[in-house]
Amino acid sequence: MGRNAIFRTALTGCFVLLTACGSGHYIQRGADLYSEGRFVEADEIFARSEPRLARAALEQQATYAAYRGATFVALGDLPHAHRWLSVASEIERTRPGTLRPEDRAFLDGAWRAYGNRLPPAPPATNAVASTSPGASPSITTVPTNTPVQERALVPGLVPQSVPQ
Repeated sequence: MGRNAIFRTALTGCFVLLTACGSGHYIQRGADLYSEGRFVEADEIFARSEPRLARAALEQQATYAAYRGATFVALGDLPHAHRWLSVASEIERTRPGTLRPEDRAFLDGAWRAYGNRLPPAPPATNAVASTSPGASPSITTVPTNTPVQERALVPGLVPQSVPQ
């Protein structure tokens, strides 16, 4: 009986260990693809594995969100990048230390990359809009019997006259 108990305990321990290691394999696979510069493939892995995220540990959710956001930054999809980077940041903000230090540094770098991809802000103006309408452009009509001078778009090309 002692051998069976030891066997069952060892088997249970192996199962728990494999489950813990295997539950985040999709995150690691996506992160590896990201690190190799294979962003489209990383995005595919993350997209297919997103349904698993609800059952994942908070640490895995935060890591997934950081890499998913960084992948969207690399692909130029800034709205989705912002969403996922915000998820990772919010998890880390509410539970400091959820991300490992290297993942936290990665998240910070992803935010910097995101900021670098944003279009520049328009220059600020100090002009105040006028409340009085300005002069509106006048519209004049040309009589139909007035000859029209044609111009060519290509130098040296003589335009054909258009019958009226």
